[in-house]
Amino acid sequence: MMAARTKPSLAEALSMWTSPHDAALLLDTFCLAILALADEQHTGLPDSSRVLRILHLRTGTALAALGADYPAMGVRRVGKDWTLDARQFDLWAQGQRSVFRRRAGEAVPAGGVQSRLNLF
Repeated sequence: MMAARTKPSLAEALSMWTSPHDAALLLDTFCLAILALADEQHTGLPDSSRVLRILHLRTGTALAALGADYPAMGVRRVGKDWTLDARQFDLWAQGQRSVFRRRAGEAVPAGGVQSRLNLF
């Protein structure tokens, strides 16, 4: 029996299948956690393993792939590990959150569209 995943990854948050409202909330959560980690470690390039844990990614390669899809995200290679530039990730996330919020505002609620056709 498989357990349900309750913690979506950054990749899932950025998926086109995720609702824009949920994506904005998830991205905000990830960003705050990365900034807190960078502040705790007194560096703009926090520890790779903890970054991966925060973003719910299994490997640095998954982070590198996201960095290739979103170059402004701030993915950096430090030695043999992949991590994030916390400040650049914050700037990128601010822009993404505004895009997600705009999309959420444009979304038509289900059942909100009414037809002009008279069925009777």
